Amino acid sequence: MPDKKLARRLKRSYDAVAARRLNKGIPPCNPKRKSWRPEDDRVLGTRPDDQIALLLRRTVASIKNRRRKLGICSKRARLSHPWTKNEDQLLGTRPDPELAHKFGRGLQSIRSRRRKLGVQAAPLDKAWTPRESKLLGTMPDKNLARLIGRGIATVRFHRLKLGLPPCNPIWKPWKEKDLALLGKFTDAKVAAHTGHPAGSVKMQRCKLGIPCCDSKRRPWLPEEDALLGKFSDQEVSRQTQRTFAAVRTRRIARGLAEPTARK
Repeated sequence: MPDKKLARRLKRSYDAVAARRLNKGIPPCNPKRKSWRPEDDRVLGTRPDDQIALLLRRTVASIKNRRRKLGICSKRARLSHPWTKNEDQLLGTRPDPELAHKFGRGLQSIRSRRRKLGVQAAPLDKAWTPRESKLLGTMPDKNLARLIGRGIATVRFHRLKLGLPPCNPIWKPWKEKDLALLGKFTDAKVAAHTGHPAGSVKMQRCKLGIPCCDSKRRPWLPEEDALLGKFSDQEVSRQTQRTFAAVRTRRIARGLAEPTARK
């Protein structure tokens, strides 16, 4: 179920549930998200996006994103985009998916035009040269694709196949000295000291399973845990000098029932 609903059910904060889910490597649950079916993909590009959105009961933005991801042009763009001599000359010199991305046309449009002109398709499994492979990860995939004349998807797939991390000039790698600060100071202080965004600090800390630093938070002692389930939450709260909500959350997390609620 969604994090917000689960947090309300478990009597925990939304951030705590989201952090726990990220720490376990569990993807979020979105019941409103509709999966794309093959019959839905076949409709893309046959009509304007707003008409297809009404037909499939999706947003116009969702239709556009899915169409662009599959390399399908809109109906309007397809009718108002005549073929040029330069485009005709490039047909067959590169794989159809790369030309579709380069021309901003649909894959089916590229194939139909090439067959109409009697041009053979270029092989999809173009061998990578040692020079091209060495460039993977040294620059963003988009720049490398433009440099070597390949599609972005092809460059990204080959980089992942070789196990190489992406090159992002905005992304700052984590150093050992920066990781050592996680959990010892608040996320805001670590972000200010390391130059990482606060959200990145929190995500990295949750990924490593490091609890947050809270100067007001007292760790639970074994003798305090021993009181849970033996006395009422109000009584444990009075003896431990903790809030009623903190005691109740701790008891539920340990799977203990309150004595007053027992039959």
